[in-house]
Amino acid sequence: MAKRKIALLISLIIAANLATACAPNGQDDNTENNSAESVVSYEQDAAASDVSADDTVSEISVPEATEAAGNSSEVSESSVKASSAQTSQSSKGSQASKSQTSKQNSKASDQKKTTVTTTSSPDSKQTSSTQKTQQQSSSQKTETSKPSSQTSSPSPQQPAQTKVDNNSVGDINLFNSLFNLANKITVQLDVPKTELDKLQNDYYTYERNNSKSPIYRKATLTVTVNGQQFKMEEVGIRLKGNMSLSPVYDERGNMNLSHYKLSFNETFDDKTYYGSEAKKWSSQEERNARKNRRFATLKKMDLKWNSCYDNTNVREIYASEMFKENGVLAQNIGLTQFIMNGTNFGVMRLYEPVDELFLEKRLPASALGGDLYKCGWTMKPCNYISNQVTYGVDDKDRGTKYNFNLKTNEKSSNHASLRNLLNVLATRNDKASFESVIDTDYLANFLAASYFAGDPDDIRNNYNNHYIYFRKDNGKAIFIPYDNDRTMGITFGYNPDGTGMTKQSPYSSIAAGARQTQANPVINYSILNGNAFLTNEYEAALKRIADSDILDVNRFNSVYELARNNYQGVVNPSVGFANQYFDFTFSLDGAYTSSDRSNISFAIFSEKILETYHKEIG
Repeated sequence: MAKRKIALLISLIIAANLATACAPNGQDDNTENNSAESVVSYEQDAAASDVSADDTVSEISVPEATEAAGNSSEVSESSVKASSAQTSQSSKGSQASKSQTSKQNSKASDQKKTTVTTTSSPDSKQTSSTQKTQQQSSSQKTETSKPSSQTSSPSPQQPAQTKVDNNSVGDINLFNSLFNLANKITVQLDVPKTELDKLQNDYYTYERNNSKSPIYRKATLTVTVNGQQFKMEEVGIRLKGNMSLSPVYDERGNMNLSHYKLSFNETFDDKTYYGSEAKKWSSQEERNARKNRRFATLKKMDLKWNSCYDNTNVREIYASEMFKENGVLAQNIGLTQFIMNGTNFGVMRLYEPVDELFLEKRLPASALGGDLYKCGWTMKPCNYISNQVTYGVDDKDRGTKYNFNLKTNEKSSNHASLRNLLNVLATRNDKASFESVIDTDYLANFLAASYFAGDPDDIRNNYNNHYIYFRKDNGKAIFIPYDNDRTMGITFGYNPDGTGMTKQSPYSSIAAGARQTQANPVINYSILNGNAFLTNEYEAALKRIADSDILDVNRFNSVYELARNNYQGVVNPSVGFANQYFDFTFSLDGAYTSSDRSNISFAIFSEKILETYHKEIG
């Protein structure tokens, strides 16, 4: 009898080993962690690991939603560079990061516990890597610890089912995971047909007023991060975009691909917008809880489809990383498979909004509370010429919009900081005056990174697509890049100089996107005029980027491989859309062409722009 038991045991062990050996590639629990050792110092021990799907029942401590995550601990930004190092041995060794840290004032916040019930999937174990710092501007005191890079592959089985209450979900660890390309992310929205029809009606109602609808409609959100699900009900959804704004359906009733803005704290109780359907809250406390609701520390999140058909799918993400590495505040951007009502819509980009929470994650407390403006075209360019630009708070119901659209202090600001900046630029052209209103060290880094990003639709080339923030502590302006979806060789639909911006000199006096002589005094005074104030600082910043590995093809390819490995099977939508012109793919191909119906490869872009830089600067 004992021999039979031993034989049976041996056969079971052999069978188990055979099952493991035949598992699909990438499903092994014991994924090796190759990331570098962390060199980040913390005020608090905030390096908690990501939520594990292995626990049957766990309790997650979630900060009260009234406290922004950046105020209670030092908060990390996403790192493409750190995660790419795990997957490619061919990329160059990254630069030694020099992080200048500042301590943010900690706000005491009560901690409430949200019980999360999890049914484990056998292949959903996650292996957390350590964190790395990134290079910071000498003028910026900001903490930039890297996110946890996870090396597990998504399970082929059903995702772990996670039930959450309708309060705030997730913390900074989930925030980091969302924007880490090493992780497979799925965003699923369930939107009733009645709500989609309302979005359609909203579009046409506001289009007649030459405006965009501010009205959110209701959806249920489910986000899956490497098999772990997070669910939130009554999430607001509305259409997003400027030139790319499209109705939900075309005139024949066929669905369009659209950009969307999601709101986690929409109350749906404005009777002007919702009429008899306006939500009735049982108490003010309940309503306040909704206003303070967050998902992964965010109150809003943006989704954009690949309207420029970037086959690498990562160039805007990569450009954002270049800005960060050079001390510039920039959004975290990630990728996600997007599913609506059970249908695969393909791969979209996921954006952290630029708002007060964005600033709290990156600046010391003394710098917070200033005026933040979203800057771009209205009927005129945002060229910083005082008698040509407009500023205020957009009113979508009235159809009023401004070059400088105020996003903070909307009810209290008198725009004094902006008016002072415009006045100085218009009347005083000495370096001391310039330095009194602009953080010039930061500006040199911003302009250098913008040059190598090669976007014809930015602050320099088309007086468009950026934010400006006036620090509370010193009143100086800093610039934040935004909407760099035509960067690093993306020429689809807009290629004004015919070279993907690779032949533009770092000292070009032409605004290439606007096809006119440079008019922006911020650019002229800093780097173009005969007595330009920041020539030395600008050239030093250009050299740091040119000498780094950010334009190295091997490094870029390793980031591309992260995205391709996670999303190549779902990159093309399961259905056709009215405004979809081509198939979506993963590819590094691209020709050096003046055509605006294709894109230049990253390899050609980096080669050509470095040639121009070395020719012009030496």
